[in-house]
Amino acid sequence: MFQVIQFATPSIIFGMDTIGQIGQQAKKLGAGRVLLVTGPHVKEAGILDRVLGFLKAESLDVEINIQGRDTPEPATSVVEDTAEVARKGKFDVIIGVGGGSILDVSKMASALVTNPGKTKDYFGREKVPQRGKPTIIVPTTSGTGAEVTKHAIFLDREVNVKKAVASSALLPNMAIVDPMLTVSCPPHVTAAAGIDAFIHAAEPFLSKNANPITDALSIDSVKIITKWLGPAFADGQNLDARYHMALGSLMSGIVLNNSGTSLVHAMAYPVGGEYHTSHGVT
Repeated sequence: MFQVIQFATPSIIFGMDTIGQIGQQAKKLGAGRVLLVTGPHVKEAGILDRVLGFLKAESLDVEINIQGRDTPEPATSVVEDTAEVARKGKFDVIIGVGGGSILDVSKMASALVTNPGKTKDYFGREKVPQRGKPTIIVPTTSGTGAEVTKHAIFLDREVNVKKAVASSALLPNMAIVDPMLTVSCPPHVTAAAGIDAFIHAAEPFLSKNANPITDALSIDSVKIITKWLGPAFADGQNLDARYHMALGSLMSGIVLNNSGTSLVHAMAYPVGGEYHTSHGVT
């Protein structure tokens, strides 16, 4: 039997201190005005100031949008609000810096700038007709793999269930994965995100859409995460552990994007929505 394989990733820059390239990469995407979507932790950790410095060094006009939320998954209304800011500001590029929720909001808000309707109109697979504004996605946790996937997860408050938008139109233009940005991640988030990454690596191995490329990435990322999650949890300043967890998470995100998930995620969505728990906890 000859398998047809379709494989997709954004452009990826991985490595220590690679965040310093963000201004140059934004300009390559045609940025003049940039909407920077982020969260309070990124500001408190000093990451926001660093990112701003690199963007302004390239003479980019930057507006900051700091997200706040009361549940582990952002509500769809948060996406609509962010999209409205993006529309009115006429931004050339949207940059998301933060954990998985921030990254998902950034991707979906970008899509709503160029597509009609609301987030709930696009729940399901391949319902977003056209790509949004160019996006650069920068994770500050090692877990969701959102920087390299076409997925975005939100809380549908009408039924209190996590739901996904899965569309090729959401795949970021670029992912910048700098392990140094994860050093300030607290232990409980490191643990939950790490388990999330492990599931993203292992579960697709059993998917009917698995292929030899994703299988190879899956096996290696499982090995990396099982070796380095414990040390990263025990000592957040362990740069070796942070480096390898960021790499394992990136690889597992690529696996997730190209093979999909199965029963584990199907069970987790209603439980997480009902009890407001984060990925990796349920």
